[in-house]
Amino acid sequence: MCTSFAVHLDKTFIGMNFDISRRPIKIVLIGEDQLLVLQNDDGQFYPAFGLNSSGTFMNLLMVDPIEEGKYRRGKNCVHIMKLFDEILSGRIELSQLSEYLTNNVIVNVPSHSVHSLIAGRNRKTFIVEPGRKNIDINSSDSDFMVLTNFPVSDNSDNEYKNVKGPGNDRYIKAYEVITNNKETFNIATGVNLLKDTAQQSGDYPTQFSLIFVPEESKVHFTLNGDFTKIFEFSFINKQIQSIEGFTSNNSLKLTKKGVLLSELEDW
Repeated sequence: MCTSFAVHLDKTFIGMNFDISRRPIKIVLIGEDQLLVLQNDDGQFYPAFGLNSSGTFMNLLMVDPIEEGKYRRGKNCVHIMKLFDEILSGRIELSQLSEYLTNNVIVNVPSHSVHSLIAGRNRKTFIVEPGRKNIDINSSDSDFMVLTNFPVSDNSDNEYKNVKGPGNDRYIKAYEVITNNKETFNIATGVNLLKDTAQQSGDYPTQFSLIFVPEESKVHFTLNGDFTKIFEFSFINKQIQSIEGFTSNNSLKLTKKGVLLSELEDW
């Protein structure tokens, strides 16, 4: 269960709360330009979301399954993990994505059902829902998109206050915060939005929250729903550093080996 958004003003603000049951989570740097957040499931680490130095973000959020979105092989069928890899590696540019989605059918991987917010600079933002309808921000009159855990395409005829399904309360809250602050939205607004939609209890607590500003090549993030301590990762120097709320200054160079969130908690 997660909350994510993309807001397009003079800069782009992409945000997400990663809500999942307690488990090891780590941040890794693939090559020079892919930052991935991986979650451990039965001893193996799998991607949950990622972003790259070109300013592209993609996540994989739980959503109720439908038959049409289940994994299958076939002509022009592409499973969403392949799309994830091709988007973040840059093999598919966001300027090409609309045509790609028209010419291919996106399906899930076996035994999973997810949908994705894919966002980047210059209003290049999409919601991809396997087996359902894909949504391009250019088809709307809005400069932002929000995604939680219900199928947005199934609610396309509903006013935002009337959307139904898992995470609709978080969707409504995020939608209202963005609408009310659209002219002045900044990193602080985004952090407060994530704080307001974080889950502090239950089966899916917020373990990681981030704000990505592609134009600055920087990611601000917090751990375990604690918004008093803010970390920053920069694609420029490939480092994570403590920037707010810490008693001492800390930094580390991020690599393919990565760093567990539990290690950063000790800062």
